[in-house]
Amino acid sequence: MKYQLTSEQISSKVAGETVILNHNKGAYYGLDEVGLLVWDTLEGGPQTIDELCNVVVHTYEVDMDTCREDIDSLLKDLISEKLVEEIN
Repeated sequence: MKYQLTSEQISSKVAGETVILNHNKGAYYGLDEVGLLVWDTLEGGPQTIDELCNVVVHTYEVDMDTCREDIDSLLKDLISEKLVEEIN
């Protein structure tokens, strides 16, 4: 399973931070440092959880199991807000 950004969102870097807008809801979102790394990676194209975790594990001191749990939770949140979608 891969994940990608949806067409319902637009993001922009403003003053060193990324601002995400779901233009159908008119809602803005912000991410923490790790969430931003995941987002930036997804901007490069569809990714699996393992691919996202490899980026996070190589950037931060976190074990792979904890990373998978955290990334899975983040992706579920982003999917529920229609910012990310699953693809086959």
